[in-house]
Amino acid sequence: MKIKNLNLIGLVAMFFAAAVSSSIAQDVSSTPVGYVTITINGNGYTALSNPLENSVVYSGTTTSVSGDTITTSFSLTAGELAGTDAEGMNLFYVQTSSGSILDISSNTDSTITLTSDVSSELANDDTIYVKEYSTISDLLGANNEAGLTSGSSSSSSDVVYIMSADGLGSYNSYYYQTDLFGFLGGTGWRAVGDTSTDMSNIVIGPDDGVLVNRISAEDLSVVVSGTVNTLDHTRTLPAGFSLVSYPFPVDTTLDDSGIYAVDNGYVSGSSAASSDLIYVIATDGSFTTYYYQTDLFGFLGGTGWRNVSSNSVDTGSAVIPAGSSIIIKHIGSGLAWNDAIPYTL
Repeated sequence: MKIKNLNLIGLVAMFFAAAVSSSIAQDVSSTPVGYVTITINGNGYTALSNPLENSVVYSGTTTSVSGDTITTSFSLTAGELAGTDAEGMNLFYVQTSSGSILDISSNTDSTITLTSDVSSELANDDTIYVKEYSTISDLLGANNEAGLTSGSSSSSSDVVYIMSADGLGSYNSYYYQTDLFGFLGGTGWRAVGDTSTDMSNIVIGPDDGVLVNRISAEDLSVVVSGTVNTLDHTRTLPAGFSLVSYPFPVDTTLDDSGIYAVDNGYVSGSSAASSDLIYVIATDGSFTTYYYQTDLFGFLGGTGWRNVSSNSVDTGSAVIPAGSSIIIKHIGSGLAWNDAIPYTL
């Protein structure tokens, strides 16, 4: 996965002039809007993500919070935020100023009902932002504008994998089906095993990773447009496997990513076997594996990020490119991935 360019539209100054090659903080005069060009590798796997997001739908404050329901300072149209994708995932969410993401189940003209009790997350007069999740169409095009190989079945098409959020490491699989004569279930995004249901609105969360297995030889350049996230990020990962991405459109490193912190639940031990693992996928499907090593007495190769092949070589500067994704294997009971935005506003 390579970031080639980041172009900004409108009144934003030259925000990411250097951000494509480093995570040095930049100054921004307003919310950046633009596009990113990413590459899907030919003949193999690419771990990618959507590093941009949809524009804010509403912003304001809470005037009251009770259980799973908040009353807003702004007016809404009843029912407009109640949609779900083809697999029942909520299409809209509330993001708090601290970066928490809270799914929306329904709304009236003045209240929003969320999918869980948020009384511990929000209080009266807290700032909130209502956003719409990105989808597989936003990332790859409603009509396969990305140019993935498309056939009459998944076996003759490139396949897109999105990992489940339960830690089990299972994937939902999608492809763009071409049905020239209308006998196969129609042309469009489909789930493997279901040739007729439109899957174009399948949700991809702000820090969800995506795997693409490309069966054709040529690389593809994919242009993704949207806005830059201007809020801090927070997400709790379950025990087991999660396919995730850095939620900002800049490169980061293992040191700067926020995946490890002393108090965030990351399990750091004296070896890879006793630590959470980070997997970076190569085009052939193989992985480079990292872990954060704790060496209390200095006999094991030092404290810090390590490749599983060496317990003494510091790999904290290993880059996670913008628009890519990684797999985290968490062996604890909950990893709170918290990270501040890597640029100043």
